[in-house]
Amino acid sequence: MTSAVHPMPNAVPHRRAALRHAVSTQAWRDAMHIDLSRAGVAAPIRVGIAVGVVLIAGGALGHRDVAGLAALGALVSAFCRPDPYPVRATRLVALGVAITGAIAVGATLGASSAPLAVEIVVISLLAGVASYLVSALHIVGPGAVILVFAAAGAAGFAHDAADVGRAVTATAVGAVIGIAAALAPWLLRSGPSTTAPDSATRESLWRTLVGGRSAAGHRHLLVIAGRMAAASAIAATIAAGVGLAHPMWAAMGAIAAMQGVTYHHTVSRGYARLLGNVAGAVIAAALLALPLGYWGAVAAIIVFQTLAEIFSTVNYALCSTAVTPMALLLTGLGAALSPQMALDRVGDTVIGIVLGIVVAAVTIRPADVIRPAT
Repeated sequence: MTSAVHPMPNAVPHRRAALRHAVSTQAWRDAMHIDLSRAGVAAPIRVGIAVGVVLIAGGALGHRDVAGLAALGALVSAFCRPDPYPVRATRLVALGVAITGAIAVGATLGASSAPLAVEIVVISLLAGVASYLVSALHIVGPGAVILVFAAAGAAGFAHDAADVGRAVTATAVGAVIGIAAALAPWLLRSGPSTTAPDSATRESLWRTLVGGRSAAGHRHLLVIAGRMAAASAIAATIAAGVGLAHPMWAAMGAIAAMQGVTYHHTVSRGYARLLGNVAGAVIAAALLALPLGYWGAVAAIIVFQTLAEIFSTVNYALCSTAVTPMALLLTGLGAALSPQMALDRVGDTVIGIVLGIVVAAVTIRPADVIRPAT
């Protein structure tokens, strides 16, 4: 008995459909859809508190130059919001280790004065690894882009081995504070003596944590990771080639767009991020032109980060509108930025989003074919 061989479907029609969708009015309407019923405030406030604590402590203790990196560690509190607390705790610890590792990679690049080409390759590979980690562990939240942002920021900060050590330490402390903030309701309600699971519970948590992906499922995640690494590298290379000052911002634009679950989601996220970056850049340029000082910047960062978390479930364009000034102000804590940097971020974002959408389109699978809106 012989088995029939089924030919692989022609991918060209799917790619054409994908590119047509990318220029459709439906894609823009999806990007602007707002769902206020999904808004929440408790978890966003905890994220704002975690970020605020590390920034205030960093300023008060005289470590303003690494306070922004500690705040990136504290952003682990923005992940895993839908998870049950025992599962969330495990995933957040994994994220804390991951973001601290990303900072170590970026800081090492900076301290070694690595050429830009090496930085692009290494951080793009990191983007692929981060994508695989986030997907394999079923981690819900801002995604791999946070780890890339952390690595790029650390690369700009570190100039020697001492800077690497300070960056890693600050991030680890921030991650611990972020984890504590995210788990605060559970820890306060249960108390430390009742939160340690027994062996059976640990086994159940592990199965929930890693899921039940087949070998084919993991191969698919590796393909997605490879696509993301490639898009990151190409976007950053183009941004560097046209003379933009922060080419890794273009990489982040590509990564953020490609974090969509399907191609349809990739396009809507990309357009939403573009709209949000334009609006956010206007806000950021105005703020960067003001003499905010450290404490004024901290206050603005806390407000924008909290708003970003509230908007993250409502509309990605609104979320990006808040994220853009927050990210630029956070970057400016370690190195003063001019209002021009806000405009550069828009240019980088355009490059990244276009590359992300194109790479997603040319590698589209039949399962990602766009279905008409109903």
